[in-house]
Amino acid sequence: MRVIVQFTDLNESLKTNITSHIRVNWPNVTIDTGEDQTWRNGAPKAFLVIGSKRQAAVKETWPLKETVGVGDCSTEEVLFLVDAKLGKLSKSNILGADRKISESSPVSRRDFLFGAFHRSTQSNDAPVVLPDSCEARFGCRKCVDACPAPGALIIESKSVVVSSEHCIRCGLCAGVCPVAAIQIPGMSEEVYRGLLTAIQNSPAPKKTLVITCNEQSVPQLPWMDIEQVAGVGAVGTRHLALAANSSISEVIVYCPDGLCAGKENAKRAANLVSSIANETTPVVSYVEGKEGVAQIERIHNSARKRERALTPTATPWTDYVSSLKSISTETTQATDLGFTDIQIADSCTLCNACAESCPHQALAIQEGELLFHQEKCTGCGYCQQICPERSITLSEKAGALMLGTRTVYKDEMIKCAKCNAPYVSAKMLSKVSETLEADKQTLRLCPSCRRAEVYQNIFGNTNTNSTKP
Repeated sequence: MRVIVQFTDLNESLKTNITSHIRVNWPNVTIDTGEDQTWRNGAPKAFLVIGSKRQAAVKETWPLKETVGVGDCSTEEVLFLVDAKLGKLSKSNILGADRKISESSPVSRRDFLFGAFHRSTQSNDAPVVLPDSCEARFGCRKCVDACPAPGALIIESKSVVVSSEHCIRCGLCAGVCPVAAIQIPGMSEEVYRGLLTAIQNSPAPKKTLVITCNEQSVPQLPWMDIEQVAGVGAVGTRHLALAANSSISEVIVYCPDGLCAGKENAKRAANLVSSIANETTPVVSYVEGKEGVAQIERIHNSARKRERALTPTATPWTDYVSSLKSISTETTQATDLGFTDIQIADSCTLCNACAESCPHQALAIQEGELLFHQEKCTGCGYCQQICPERSITLSEKAGALMLGTRTVYKDEMIKCAKCNAPYVSAKMLSKVSETLEADKQTLRLCPSCRRAEVYQNIFGNTNTNSTKP
């Protein structure tokens, strides 16, 4: 996404400092000087407008826009905010770029009741599903089950489908998805990671991130970045764990009127991450109501600089697991953190169907043992669905947060009567023997030796290595 920076009513000295900073640290960002207008053509663009006030007027009408109000901030404080916004906008993708302005878009219950039209009025701001990542094709229903709006999410053709008409933009679906397969325009997975990385890289003495449903309700304080989402339900445990594993000092989720439909999810997520945090982890807080402004100020004023490096390079789930391991203590409990446990019944024959089909390689069979790599499992339920013996039962993991690999089932391995290599479990051999009317001795051979014996029975002994005289 190409980012254009525009200035409004700034003094020349500050404008020069900001321009120099952007050109050094954000070489791919275009500064609108009024002289070169070639940027007006081509692909969709995002705008950062820097002015004396927080809601500076934008020169162009584009769906992707962020503003930085200078106010009484020092130059260093302004550059901190500029970096945060550019980190966000530079990672903006099609989730945000495709939005179009419409006056006929749905109005949330909060806006209807209070007339506070601080919400986005864009008709295409409903959650976006990434079909290639969506685990509904494996049986996952986490977002559908969590959605408070009937008919907003349905599963069709093994993927989640969003009804823009019924969706209330609470963001809860994105907050509970473990693999970021459903995302919120304007705060997609890439945008969020870009935001965290930019804040982390800032040399600011302390760094507070406030995520709220109404940014105008939060006073701008030094070294505080305020980001708006349609509903705070979009902030889940995974998002907060990632932020807690960075150099950000404080992470605050704020709902000023308490009307966000997904607020309980955000509150639970903040409490969970806060409860498992070690002494080097920032305060992660959920704040609600008008009186919460004073609480935000108290939390921010107590913030301290932290030395920690966030390096999100893997999948959303893998980064979540890594973040939890990094910020947790030895006594951390796994309840409500999204981890899955597995139980295997005695009917298991080690047929390998679950291990071969698991999309995350969370199951494996080695030497007659079924191994479960718990930290790889997202709980999609596919193994339970395809097991021919119906031997698998999944449940939420409870107890201590120990995410190692363990043996969940084992059986004696039968060795080939000819080559002595183990090739089948005892229960599988017994089941096949009872089901098929076959030569018992043939069944005692591994597939390779069995093929060799069949070939020999058909063609007799042949010497494939013989040569002509």
